[in-house]
Amino acid sequence: MTAAFPSFTNSSDVGAFEAIVIGGGPAGCACALWLHKLGVRALLVEASDALGGLQRRSPYENLWIPGLMGHTGEEVAGALHRHVHAIGVTCQLNSRVRRIEAADGGFSLRVEGETVRGHYRTQHLVIATGTQPVRGHFRPAHNVAVGPGYPMENLEVRNCKIAILGGGDNAFDQARFVLQRGAKSVTIYSRTPPRAQPGLQALIPQAKVCIGPYTADQARMTVNGEVFDAFGVMYGFAAQLPDGLPQDLELKNENGYIAVNRQGETVLSGLWACGEVTDYWHPCVTTSAAHGIQVAKQISLRLGR
Repeated sequence: MTAAFPSFTNSSDVGAFEAIVIGGGPAGCACALWLHKLGVRALLVEASDALGGLQRRSPYENLWIPGLMGHTGEEVAGALHRHVHAIGVTCQLNSRVRRIEAADGGFSLRVEGETVRGHYRTQHLVIATGTQPVRGHFRPAHNVAVGPGYPMENLEVRNCKIAILGGGDNAFDQARFVLQRGAKSVTIYSRTPPRAQPGLQALIPQAKVCIGPYTADQARMTVNGEVFDAFGVMYGFAAQLPDGLPQDLELKNENGYIAVNRQGETVLSGLWACGEVTDYWHPCVTTSAAHGIQVAKQISLRLGR
């Protein structure tokens, strides 16, 4: 399996670390925090300008995180960002991993950022890049939102006719928020019986729910021929993998997520993954953070800490 990685050649290092974590969402932040506190020399690489992952998209109070009642997802993201920096974790924002290579029993990463471009070496590499909303054939636009949170909040919905595509928790949650913001009507389209929690479905009895095949046309803004003012596309989430992973490396399971063992390690020794990118049993902020912590502990044990 190691041979699937290209070899490290002809590059100068800009830094060497015992562990590098790719992705600054709840899983990546928790992993980097624990690695740092356990005495592991670690680097956290994040593609955006701040830490927090998908929580940065959420203006809603997150009632599912124990002990953080009253805080929005965006506030949770901000707290993660401040915590990582306050304890001194080495962190590189606005940086993307463009290439991952085998190197001396570990890995070399080609990282492109605003201030540093070059190679980092590490003994242990952690992929914590999470998920992204599934777009299907839709393009985000002023009248089409893909995924929950701010994309939906930015839609003009007052006195509008809204179609929500999808039948999960987010579909019914967003339908409720749209109605609260003054939508004239909301129709939820689900190809199969809705998977959303019964409690969520019961909150919006005024929403029309259509179950079965449908055809949504963004150009005409129609679903099965009926015209709508805006679409909310709630097709769930898919794994978001780093750009630099070799395409021929067999890391994915049948659902397109990175497969790991109980310790969080992939089939390749020293290559780990945690959080939602691994198709964790019940993906959320708390399980992602817990998974990141478990991986950090395993790496520290491997290093004899």
